Amino acid sequence: MQSASRVGFRYREAAIFVMAIMGVAAGLAAFSYSSTVLNSSLGGGTAHAVAEGLGSFQSYSQLQDFMAANAKSAQQYGRRGIWFGGPLMRFGGIVPTFAANAALTTAAAQSALTFTGTNVQVQGIDEPDRVKTDGKHLFVSTNDAVTILNAYPPNSTSTLSTIAFQNGRVLGIEISPDRLMVIDERSTNTTHIDLLLYDASVPSSPKLMGNTSIAGTYVAARLAQGYIYAVIQQPSYSFDNKGNATGVMPLVTEDGVRTTLPPSSVYYTPNRAQISYYTMVASVSMSTGKESTLSVLTGPSSTIYVSTSNIYVVYTNYQEYYADNIPGDIYTGGAISSTNLQQGQNSTIFRASYSSDGNVTVKAVGSVPGTVLNQFSLDEYNNYFRVATSRFAEIGGAYTRSDDVYVLGQDMSQVSALRNLAPGENLYAVRFVGDMGYVVTFEQIDPLFAISFKDITNPVVLSALKVTGYSDYLHPLPGGYLIGVGKEAVPSSNGNFAWYLGMKLSLFRVFDNGTSTQVSKYLIGDRGTDSPVLNDHLAFTFDSSRNITAIPVLLAKVSGNQSYSPSSPPPYGDVVWQGVYVFKVTAAGFTLLGRVSQYPPGSNYGDSPVNNLQIDRSVIIGNYLYTVSQGEVMVSDLSSYSTVATVQLPGR
Repeated sequence: MQSASRVGFRYREAAIFVMAIMGVAAGLAAFSYSSTVLNSSLGGGTAHAVAEGLGSFQSYSQLQDFMAANAKSAQQYGRRGIWFGGPLMRFGGIVPTFAANAALTTAAAQSALTFTGTNVQVQGIDEPDRVKTDGKHLFVSTNDAVTILNAYPPNSTSTLSTIAFQNGRVLGIEISPDRLMVIDERSTNTTHIDLLLYDASVPSSPKLMGNTSIAGTYVAARLAQGYIYAVIQQPSYSFDNKGNATGVMPLVTEDGVRTTLPPSSVYYTPNRAQISYYTMVASVSMSTGKESTLSVLTGPSSTIYVSTSNIYVVYTNYQEYYADNIPGDIYTGGAISSTNLQQGQNSTIFRASYSSDGNVTVKAVGSVPGTVLNQFSLDEYNNYFRVATSRFAEIGGAYTRSDDVYVLGQDMSQVSALRNLAPGENLYAVRFVGDMGYVVTFEQIDPLFAISFKDITNPVVLSALKVTGYSDYLHPLPGGYLIGVGKEAVPSSNGNFAWYLGMKLSLFRVFDNGTSTQVSKYLIGDRGTDSPVLNDHLAFTFDSSRNITAIPVLLAKVSGNQSYSPSSPPPYGDVVWQGVYVFKVTAAGFTLLGRVSQYPPGSNYGDSPVNNLQIDRSVIIGNYLYTVSQGEVMVSDLSSYSTVATVQLPGR
């Protein structure tokens, strides 16, 4: 939940950075959006993506020598309290085609039992979440347990079994026929990520089939073609109490047997200055539990994108730190001095392909200027890779923020680029759909950029729709429609920023000629209203069989007739309710169908002594809505929104 103005916070954060660079560069100048996309960057040159070579090791001695040679770099960063270039600052923060009468589904379609799955980025590529369903059962994870429930028909909703994890925390689950995969973080002396595969053919008695365990931290995972691909980072150095670094070998434990990865399965790039992790890509068969793992030496990774044939992993190279002639990152290819600290960050991306038998092969690596916002900043289209980034740039002799979009080939070399979309503005949301891309930037108002990639070598901005507020998440609909979930905002009168208000749902439409419009907007609550959807797309539920969406909301309302001046922030409301809003989506906009809360009747969110009934997930099976909190599963009728059943989850 945001406890301060998000927009104001980003403004203050940018201001702090400006003060930091004033000693080495000119001050920050104000820029407004121009329909002409500028083509300049740091140091007066043109920002450019760069492809690099990859290598792997032929022997353990070669790997050990490589790590020893890079230990000096690790020691210099480590002794300064920097873990390989920790950041000084960070940027920012399906419906059938609509019919005129809004009768979007047929009676025959409504009569068939349908259920919603996880809201994923790429069709056919599932993402781990805390709730999964096969239409008959619910698989629900809480912090330290996974519960399997009978779910349909709703009058049979009950607990079948619970798997508890001592000293563990469940990060996500996946299911496939007769199988359950639990991704668990276990901390003893060190932190381990366990990939636990269960035979769930008898839901009342799941049996552990296999355990792949890797010491390190979890980045992300995907399920594709019967295999789960998990990205886990294992430190590549250990430090003694004097800050001396020693390289360590990459280890994987399979069913209790610990092994060192073969040297040929460990890859490296020319960027040797900011190596801090073995970024492991573990492949596990959901059918048999067969496992294989490879690794790439990288800096800290945080974002992945998985297509139907490739895995892309992104990590940031921080250029601000320079000591003892340590070379720069892949993009600069040279030493960094105090005269170009303002050059900011670049993102290195490695591509690994995977086959139908779960085999993973590292193929290419490259670098783009700037940093990515989240996984939606990345996309594969017709064997090209698109990536949207934010960076600091020199435009017109002054330093400001810039948002760019790059197109890379399969070798990660640059094919084309759109630079400086909205100088001075922050990147808030990105979504690529077919040959179109949509980018939301924000400072005082929200330009929604519609970008055509029909000519992949020459992407073109078709329109820049300006509306109040901003969208944090964009959900594509056929026919050129987009749902935007974000916040309404009001510009400040004493600064180049805006104060956010309550939540806003927007329905956008982009026409064939590239023009765009906001068809409708729906406002929810006052300042302080929030939703997990703003930061986590997995919390968004859409049922295409009946064109409804369920969105969890923490509702805040301002009491009385409070007023404020344009120079002061709007007042925060008091939190009065938490639950799910259910909307019908038509070509005309949003219609509120009902609301569901797990808090007892007569008790508001702020009054209830129960603190684990905040709904953050929902599933629709047939004509019933299943809402999930940490404390319980509630089943509601989608016609009356009355409660049909409740089941408590362990730990309440």
